[in-house]
Amino acid sequence: MSHFNVTSMHGAIGAAVNFAVLMVLYLVNMNLLAEWYVGILALLILVVCLFTGTVAARKANGNVLSFGQAWVASMTVALVAQVLSAALTLLLYQVIAPELPGVLEQLTLEKTRAMMEGFGVSGDILDMQMKEIKSAMKEAYTWKGLAKNSAGGMLMWAVVSLIVAAVTRKNANTEFA
Repeated sequence: MSHFNVTSMHGAIGAAVNFAVLMVLYLVNMNLLAEWYVGILALLILVVCLFTGTVAARKANGNVLSFGQAWVASMTVALVAQVLSAALTLLLYQVIAPELPGVLEQLTLEKTRAMMEGFGVSGDILDMQMKEIKSAMKEAYTWKGLAKNSAGGMLMWAVVSLIVAAVTRKNANTEFA
């Protein structure tokens, strides 16, 4: 665990960069926050931080890191980024822009309705689905919803970290290698 400072710094950088992007989009046009590509951008930023943090941990360990150590390093980056991102997002939703959750909810519902209608869903089925989606979204912008989503996100990052560990690991050279 001597790499914790190195990996946690990369997690903090990932959370800070994602929050900076979020704030820029909020200031430019808050409607952009409901676009699908914003989520993809946030994921890509964190994946880059997972790789850079794991490589930095490997370098801090004499350029040797087993698969297990690489996975733990990658998961440390993900955990720090996930916790800080949730805290910064909660700060945004509760202090900086308390109106934002309502705006995002409305925009998302409108986009979801249009997409479902494009698939041919209509009438009572559409209304029932939209009601379920709306009730699920109410909790998503609370501390409880952010914590729940962060815990679920860690499952995804565990799988991504397996890939990062497989790519970034480097075993010590032995006479049999």
